[in-house]
Amino acid sequence: MEQILVKVPKGRFRVREAYCPNGHSLVNPDKLMSAKPAITTGVRNRGLVSEIHFNPYYGIYEYETDLELHAGDVVELFCPRCGASLTVGELCTFCRVPMFAIHLPDGGEVRACPLVGCRNHHLTIVDLDAQLAAFYEEERRPKM
Repeated sequence: MEQILVKVPKGRFRVREAYCPNGHSLVNPDKLMSAKPAITTGVRNRGLVSEIHFNPYYGIYEYETDLELHAGDVVELFCPRCGASLTVGELCTFCRVPMFAIHLPDGGEVRACPLVGCRNHHLTIVDLDAQLAAFYEEERRPKM
């Protein structure tokens, strides 16, 4: 498959559908961030387990959790429904820590480093036409 590098402006692309490796939705309509449903996963750090909510806009590094996280902590993320690990074999090019992946429709992914404070991440879109159509449809809607 050919690759095309596209620069996505911070906060312009919203993840509307997100899944664990077993197909369970990670979109949480009960938790809003930036007035949109957050992406929610389980999180494990220093033997403690909770949930972590990520802002659904790509490039916005905002998250909320009731765990105390410190710069340099490496968290483990998993599906809150089935417990499947979100860790993948790709190592962060900055930290050399295994990254985690959130699956998107049609084979796309968001991959990010689980080291608190690292902002290395990337987006893979397989069905570019569908993603761009959804993006531009939202952009044309009147803003309230």
